[in-house]
Amino acid sequence: MSFLFETFEIPLWLLVFAFACAAPLWIKWYQMFYRKFIVTGVLQKNIKKAGDAVEEKANILKKATDNWNSSSEHELNTASTEKKKREHLVTEAEQPYVKIVLKILAINGDAGMLIQSIADKLEINSNEIKNSLLYLERNEFVDVIAAGNGTKYYLSARGKKYCVKRGYITE
Repeated sequence: MSFLFETFEIPLWLLVFAFACAAPLWIKWYQMFYRKFIVTGVLQKNIKKAGDAVEEKANILKKATDNWNSSSEHELNTASTEKKKREHLVTEAEQPYVKIVLKILAINGDAGMLIQSIADKLEINSNEIKNSLLYLERNEFVDVIAAGNGTKYYLSARGKKYCVKRGYITE
């Protein structure tokens, strides 16, 4: 109030008179507001509509986040199951070097071979050989033994039967 009095030279009685003159107008506005909004319940309906709209938006957002989370979980689950299926359902046709690797292991006999030596004989990248050896290991055609100088691969009994049947080696 000191700002007002310092800026303008307004006596206090003038302020009291202005508020007193405006009082009937304020009372009239309150009565109109009371009749129009409070008695008829329009104000409560508007407040309720606003609250319902907020609740509806919150429910929509909750459902959307639930759907988003469940779809991402579903995608993760399907991706992991697809990966597992791919790992287990890899066929010989999808591994082009399987027969060649088996033949090389059969020819070298019981000595066993390192991945690098197989790759050198075939003049192929060792990563492609690894995939073929993993396939053979999963299907029990190859036995794996970890040695000090690396992992050696040997033909298993099943692998030997397969190689004999194919004519790669003789018993």
